[in-house]
Amino acid sequence: MEIQAVLKNVRWLAPEELQSGWDNSGVQVSGVADKADKVAVTLEPTPEAVTRCLEWGASLVVTHHPLYMKPKAPTGGAYLDVLRALIRADAWLYAAHTSLDSAPEGPAFWLGDDLDLQNRRVLEPGTVTTPIEVSFYAPTPLGREDGERWADRDGVHSVSQSAAGEVRLIVERDAWPFVAEAIAFGQGERPEFYVRELVEPRTVAGLGEMGELPEELAFDDFLQRLHGLTGRRYLPHCGPRPEMVRTVAYCGGSGSSLAHRAAGADVFITGDMKYHPAVDAGTEGSVCIIDAGHFSIEEEMMRRFAAELGAALEGVEVRFFPGDDPFRWSVAEI
Repeated sequence: MEIQAVLKNVRWLAPEELQSGWDNSGVQVSGVADKADKVAVTLEPTPEAVTRCLEWGASLVVTHHPLYMKPKAPTGGAYLDVLRALIRADAWLYAAHTSLDSAPEGPAFWLGDDLDLQNRRVLEPGTVTTPIEVSFYAPTPLGREDGERWADRDGVHSVSQSAAGEVRLIVERDAWPFVAEAIAFGQGERPEFYVRELVEPRTVAGLGEMGELPEELAFDDFLQRLHGLTGRRYLPHCGPRPEMVRTVAYCGGSGSSLAHRAAGADVFITGDMKYHPAVDAGTEGSVCIIDAGHFSIEEEMMRRFAAELGAALEGVEVRFFPGDDPFRWSVAEI
């Protein structure tokens, strides 16, 4: 598949316009390869991880964390090692960072999926979008198979055709370029589209999420469930210890700065909890904060993202390369 077509699909799953203003989601290194039959997905763009991906034969490596936040000179260290490896392989490097974190119903919200949270809402809204209404004239009646094929595409809400031949679709803005290509292919030419923005329904994109468990759990039982989901033996927590857990808020990665947005939740799950915020979590009105680990939450997110990308790319092999948790534990009896 053409490399630009592959990148188009990556951007569809992790729209760059959803990234935070301080972020650097997008192409990190432009490669020479113009096609890709193998795409590697991994969490970190470390020399070791990128080398494993390139040795497998990947023409494109997609990571979560960017190689850099601001342009810098390749004067040495891991940054230069990654550049050298990619250039030798003619390969591309792309980062889906907060663009993936904010993608509605994307893999960043896997914890809410696995906890079966109800009444889910975004913790820190960033972007609000609405679907678009697209109409065009089809000189021949729309076949049942064509209509069902378009309607089955992700992001398409409805497809209809009038007796006069006018076809009307309600489609998500991000999905429209892909649907337009499918329509042009099916019609044999690209029709003249009339596009109108709708007011509702609104899709809110942003960081983190809050929702309710189907049934409340005792705090210790909830912790045991979280141990199983994250694969972590240790789950440090701070702040008031609830007897029961019903309302859960979470944000992967370094999400402790969103703890103030979790008001009303019984627990807030994130990674990278620091000492002074942990002290402050003991004040009145605070929420119990559970540090489930930056690595464990986002490693699982990227594994699921690889599966989504693989389903979207026909004829391209997508493989997830597990990362390495940088932390090691030493346990001793004292």
